[in-house]
This record gives sequence, structure tokens and C-alpha cells, in this order.
Amino acid sequence: MYQPASALGDPNSYREIFFEETQEHLANVEAILLRLQPDEPCQDDLNAIFRAVHSIKGSAAMLGCDDMAALAHLQENLLDLLRKDERPLEQGDIDALLKAGDTVQAQALRHRGVREDAPDSGPAEALLRLQLDRPRGDAGTAGPGPVVRRFAVRLAPLDQPIAEAELEMMLQGLAEMGEVSAAEVHNEAGGHVSFTVALEGTATDLRNVLTLLVAPELVTIDKVNDGARPPTPAPVLTDAQDELFVDPEEFRRKRQAAVTPAAAAPVPATPVPAADVNEPMALPSQDTGYIRVSTEKIDLLVNLVGELVITEAMLSRSGQMAGTASSGATMSESGLADLARHTRNLQEAVLAIRMLPMAHVFSRFARLVHELSVRLGKRVELKFAGESTELDRGLIEKISDPLTHLIRNAIDHGLESPQTREEAGKPATGTLRLRASQRGGNVVIEVSDDGRGLDRQRILAQAARRGIHLPADAPDEQVWPLIFEAGLSTAEQVTDLSGRGVGMDVVRRNIQALGGTIDLFSTPGWGTTVTVSVPLTLAIIDAMIVAIGGENYVLPLATVAESLSIESGQIRTLPEQGDTLRVRDDYLPVLHLARIFPPQTPSGAVGGIAVIVEADGSHAALIVDELVGQQQVVVKSLEANFRKVPGLSGATVMADGSVALILDVSHVVRMSGRHASF
Repeated sequence: MYQPASALGDPNSYREIFFEETQEHLANVEAILLRLQPDEPCQDDLNAIFRAVHSIKGSAAMLGCDDMAALAHLQENLLDLLRKDERPLEQGDIDALLKAGDTVQAQALRHRGVREDAPDSGPAEALLRLQLDRPRGDAGTAGPGPVVRRFAVRLAPLDQPIAEAELEMMLQGLAEMGEVSAAEVHNEAGGHVSFTVALEGTATDLRNVLTLLVAPELVTIDKVNDGARPPTPAPVLTDAQDELFVDPEEFRRKRQAAVTPAAAAPVPATPVPAADVNEPMALPSQDTGYIRVSTEKIDLLVNLVGELVITEAMLSRSGQMAGTASSGATMSESGLADLARHTRNLQEAVLAIRMLPMAHVFSRFARLVHELSVRLGKRVELKFAGESTELDRGLIEKISDPLTHLIRNAIDHGLESPQTREEAGKPATGTLRLRASQRGGNVVIEVSDDGRGLDRQRILAQAARRGIHLPADAPDEQVWPLIFEAGLSTAEQVTDLSGRGVGMDVVRRNIQALGGTIDLFSTPGWGTTVTVSVPLTLAIIDAMIVAIGGENYVLPLATVAESLSIESGQIRTLPEQGDTLRVRDDYLPVLHLARIFPPQTPSGAVGGIAVIVEADGSHAALIVDELVGQQQVVVKSLEANFRKVPGLSGATVMADGSVALILDVSHVVRMSGRHASF
């Protein structure tokens, strides 16, 4: 019976669910494809890919996304012959399915309105058809077309008779999908049912249907290797001719209806355009604007909001009672304490909703490593650790690009070719590790390889050409950071991947823009490790509040090493070095905050307080008038609400309603080296 669309709810909501599920299916398919080995494919993996593609095709056709359905149908056809062992899995099959997945993703983005132009599906279709046309074979027989397999089936011993309707339904259904012969039915307790069936499905598919009637342990299936094949090549399967791979419940519904399902309209074959089928498709990372949150986090948030409502009512009541009873003050103090506790818990719960595991970042790199290793002729094993470590969703997106460049560098520059590694006594396959962990308020991400390591002499030579001179015996801690200098590259030749000396400088600046740091360690001949540290979230930070002339400024607490009270005369001026302060055995550059941001009311105090700050491995002394205290502050974007100001990373609203500026300590420390007069 026809129902109007309104009776089925808002169609847009179904589309959003479809697009979200499609993204999940595509991500799962890609992960499985990247771990598939052509010489030893896992049948469960092939079935899992088939189910995901089948789901995408069915939903896409229902919602009118015909281009997605057509491409998914071609993927189904290829997966169908692979999972039925009609020919061995090849690397070309994996590449074709990966290419098709990229195209389906682009098609989904277009239907969702994220992408304006329709992607060219021709290259992906051409690759799939090329693999579909590959010679097939089974039981020593080669030739085109699906392979018919013959199985001897025995259901015994029966605990009780099978319902006649159920038994007839099963045999009739199998006869529709193949050929049933030599049936022997003793449908009674202790009896058996046996027959031979020839069809295009697998033993696993057959068992899935048979276990609808009897317990799995009563089903015995033996393959009859007679090389049976249809006399003429069978056409490509359409939905109406779908093989035995169906959901058991769906099979039950179809058979009980006792009606052969109407043939689905065949998906029209799209002509293959004259295009380079190997042309790569680069899809940018798309932010869909949706995140999935566990019900536990939502429940916690709801409970905390309820507690806040109760506390607010208590405070309102205590305000009414204030001055009329001595209990009013006590209730007010208790209510304020509860309010502070609930607010802190609510804050943490809301932040937890924005947190996503690092697996969301790491999962993107399996495809990158796979394609780069093939392109460069290297063998690379990618290993993960700490994928469950959580990071703010906003940082998840921003950290992906720097990590991508580090991984490309590791494969291109760090890891050697298989032959070179074997000559050096190493395994032919190089190892690339991504490790994430939480340390205090930061997430630390390590990108390490077991490659050739960094070449000190080449780095020093390249630095000297750029006017940066270090002694030959300079410690590694001074040499390795030179690769972050703009324009410095140790690549022997410029390629389309790297070698122009612009990447590592950009990586460092991007990490610093997130309030993070980047360090490097290398052992020649054994590999390189790059360590990136970024704050858990940019929304709320632990901070130290300092004051100059009565005006407050905010320092991220993670950058503060210590604070010292100084007297007049302790700060000394060195020629061409500016002001310096001796702290134990070190002389630190001095920055006067009042000179960088002159206050409206200058302080007449003599001396002051030196706050020792650290960034990028360097220290500086920041001179302030007063330490106001430590507290958490909510970070507001200065660039979004005003404009970008060098030396400032944001602003916050204080408890009294005033605005305090948040210092960009990394920038300030760099200023101490370039502008000593500060």
C-alpha cells in the first residue's frame, strides 16, 4: 500500500543516517582491504566487505543515489567472484576496490552537498571491469563466467521432524537458485535428510540457510569436485539473480511468501570513458559536522545539569533567607561549594563529548602508507600503539596534516629500499610506528621508523650554505632541530613528494600554532623518532595570571617553569645580547612585559617578578609586577573576534568581567632571541 513520504518521517533524516553509515562502511572496507594479503585472503574479510558494499548499494538505490548504487553493484560483482574462489585475489583487485571506495565517498559528498561537482566514476569503473574480465578458474578449469559447485548435504540425526512447510520451503528455494538432485528424505526423529545441490554459492552460504531449520552440528556439507560449469557463460548477476549470499531472515521471508521476488531493474552499465585508469583521486579530509557520543557521556551530562538546577534552587532559597536566619549563610556557603563542584564536573563532561580517540587519526594513514610504499618500491609495516588516547575533536582535524607530512618523510627519506636494508643486515620490510599517550594535560604522539636515520654532516653542510654555522662537534640536540629551518632539505633530489625544504618548517609552525612542541631524535643507521606534544584541548587551559600596571595577562601553566622575586640590579645588559638574568648557572634572555604591552598606568615598583617560561626547548625570563594566581580559563579566539596579534594566542573573560589576553609563549620566547632589547 502506498504511503506518502510524510508518513515515513522526514526523508532528510534518513539521508543523514545513510551518509553517516556510508562513511563508516567505507572506512571499514578500506581498513580490511589494506590488511588483505593476495596470497592468503581471509574469507571472513571478503564476506565483510561484500556485506558493507551490499548495504551501501541497497540504501543508495532506495534514496535515489543511482551513481553510488551503480558503482557499488560493480564492486559486488567483483567481490562475488573473489569470495567464491572463482579466481585468486590479486593486488589489482585490491587497488580497484580502493579506487571505487574513493569514488563512492566523493559521490556521497556530492549528494550531501559538501562537494559541488560530480566526480568522474569512469576510472574506477574501468578498473573494476578490467578485474572482472580477468580469467577465472575452479577445480583446475579456467574460463569466463561464474563457477557452479556441487555439494553433498546431509542433515542428521534429526532430533525431531522438520516442519513440512519449512522443509519444502528450503528445497524449493535451493532449487530456484541451483539444481537439487538425489534427495533422500526420512523426516522423523532419528532420521535424516540428504540431497545433492549444484549452485554458485559457497559452502558457508549454504550452511547459513540450512541452520535455519536444524542445529549447526547436524549439518554436514561435502564438496563434490566434479568441475561442474554451466555450458554457456553466465551473465553478470543482477539483484533478481542474486546468489545464495543473503541474510537468513530475508531468505525466510522470501520463501514463506511463496512468491518469486520481482526482478530488480538491472543497473545500466556505464560506458568506460577514455581515461587514465591509474589517475589518483585525492580526496580532502571532510568535516561532516557530526560526532558520535556514547550514551554514558550523555547520561553523565544530563545528570550534572540536573545537579546544577538543584544547586541553583538552593542558592536562590538561601538568598531569600539571608539576613533572616543564621542558617542562610551556612546554606549559601554549602550551595556555592556544590555549585563549584558541579560546574567543574559539567565542564569535564562537556569536554569529554568533544574528545575522540587517536584511532580516528591513525586509521587515515594506513591507506597513505600502502600507496606510498607501492609507489616508492618499499616494504613498510605500519604499527599503532595508544589508539585509545583521546584528543579534542578540533585538534584531531588540525593535527592530521603535520602527521601526514612526517609519515611521508619517514617513508621517502627514512626507510631504505628492501635491497639496501638487506645489505645492511636489516629485515627487508621497514617498520613505521605511530604511538600516542597522555602526559598530564598534553597528548604526545611519536612517529618513528627504523630507517637510515639523519645524516649529521649533510645537515651541517646544508645549514652552512644557508648561513647557519655550527661546529662539527656540536651536540645532536643542536644539529637535529636544523631540519626545521625553512628551505633546508637533506634530500638528494627533488621529487613530487619532498625535497624542497618547505615541509618540516611548516610542520613546526603548525604544531606551535596549536600550542604544542615538536622534538626530534635520531640514531644514524637505526632510525628517527619525531615527538609531537599538543594540549588535550584548546577550549580550556590551566593558566597563571600575571599583572602589569593592574592589567592581567594569562600564561599557559604548562609553559611556566618557575617564578623568582628579583631586586634592582640583578638584571644585567650585555653587549648585543640585551638584558639577561642569571638563574643558577644559566643566563636567560629577559623580556619586559611592560615594554611589549605598555600599561595605561605604569607601575613605579622597583624590581619585580621574573616568570621563567619554556617553549621549544628554550627558556626566557618574563618580567611582571605581580602573580595574581592560578586558575582554569576559557579560551576565546582573538582572531575570530578581533584580528591576529603577534605574541597573543587568544583572550579570556575573567571573573570580574574584564578581558585578559593570553600570551603565545612560543612566539614570546622566539622574540627574546631576535629582539633582545625587549
